[in-house]
Amino acid sequence: MDITWISYVFLAAYAVLLALIGFMLVSLARRGDERSRLIRTKAMSATFIATVVLLVFETVRVQAGKQEGTNPLWLLAAVSLLFLVFLIVYKKKYGDLG
Repeated sequence: MDITWISYVFLAAYAVLLALIGFMLVSLARRGDERSRLIRTKAMSATFIATVVLLVFETVRVQAGKQEGTNPLWLLAAVSLLFLVFLIVYKKKYGDLG
């Protein structure tokens, strides 16, 4: 019974990760006016800086502890979540996306 419950939790987490990745890709592909492009550009640049910092910390963690590498799916999900957060922050700061 416990294995079934754990499986559902992992499937739900996987669905959320895929949704975040899909949202990131769709929002990057949308066209809009200058303000919406500014919002996306600022969110992308902030996400890029955060991703570089995340990769540096992850490299130090793996090298220092001789642990296994990072799961690429979780890394992509973390980057997608960061992009979503930065997109919401800049959307509130500069106005609604078109």
